[in-house]
Amino acid sequence: MAHRINLARRGLLRRLGLVLSLPPLALSQARPARGAQLEQLSESDSSAQALQYVNDASRAKGADAGANCANCSLYAATGDATQGTCQLFAGKLVKAAGWCRAWSGL
Repeated sequence: MAHRINLARRGLLRRLGLVLSLPPLALSQARPARGAQLEQLSESDSSAQALQYVNDASRAKGADAGANCANCSLYAATGDATQGTCQLFAGKLVKAAGWCRAWSGL
């Protein structure tokens, strides 16, 4: 039983490490003034590369079937918008059809 607890604890610590490493990426992006036009996130952007962001989830390695920005809990858009904002890429727009390794369906 102690061995099983240690394995669960290791998994939790790994996930916690990923979660704790994400806020600095999000905070490193400057927030635009209200009403300012947001720029489209480029796949070549350093923060996009760090999270393996792609504009088209069908090209993503490791993405679950059907997983994309539009159904991620970090994404926000209105209606049937083709792009929206992501909590991880402040000041940038991401494609609704995009995906990154931080995808969360929670």
